[in-house]
Amino acid sequence: MYYYLHGMVTMHIEDKIVVECNGIGFECLVAHPDDFPIGETMFVFTSHYLHDDEQYLIGFRTLEQRRIFLKLTSVSGVGPKTALSLLASTSVDRLKKAIDESDQSFLVRLPGIGKKTASQIILDLRGKLVEAPSKETDAEVALAYDGLKNLGFQVREIDEAFSQIPERGLKVDEYMTRALRILNRR
Repeated sequence: MYYYLHGMVTMHIEDKIVVECNGIGFECLVAHPDDFPIGETMFVFTSHYLHDDEQYLIGFRTLEQRRIFLKLTSVSGVGPKTALSLLASTSVDRLKKAIDESDQSFLVRLPGIGKKTASQIILDLRGKLVEAPSKETDAEVALAYDGLKNLGFQVREIDEAFSQIPERGLKVDEYMTRALRILNRR
C-alpha cells in the first residue's frame, strides 16, 4: 500500500518515528529510531501491516532492510513485530550470515526466537537471501519486485527470476518483462 514516505522526521517516540509529509504526520515503527535524525528530510521505506483490529506502518532506512523484513515475515511463525525485533537486535549482514550458515544458536539468542522458529527461518530462507541490487537500480528493481508480488508470484520465485537477470540499470517495466519471461518458462 505505502512504499515509502518522503518527508521530515519530526519525533522519536520509543520505538517509533513520526515523518511529516505535506502537513500529515505518519507514525512508523522502526528498528533503530536514531537512524532517522530529527529535522532531516529523507525517504523512509515502509511496509503496511493490517490485521484484525490493528494496523501500523513499519519504517526502514534502506530497501535492503525492507527486503529482509519482508522475507522474514514470509516465514511461518514470524510476524512483523518479531521480524522488526530481529532487525533491531543485529545487523542485516550478520542476520543473513547466520541464516546462510545455519547458525541456529545465534538465532535463538535473538528476542522472540525459539529453536522451532530458528529452524523454520533457516529452512525457508537459507540460500535465498540474494544480495540486494546496486544503489543506482534499487528503486526500479524494488518496484518491479513489488509488481510481481502483486501479480501473485512468491518471494522465492521472484528472487530466482531476478538472479537470472544479469543486466542492471533497467526500467521497472523492463525488469518485470524479463522476470515474467523467466517465470513463465516454469
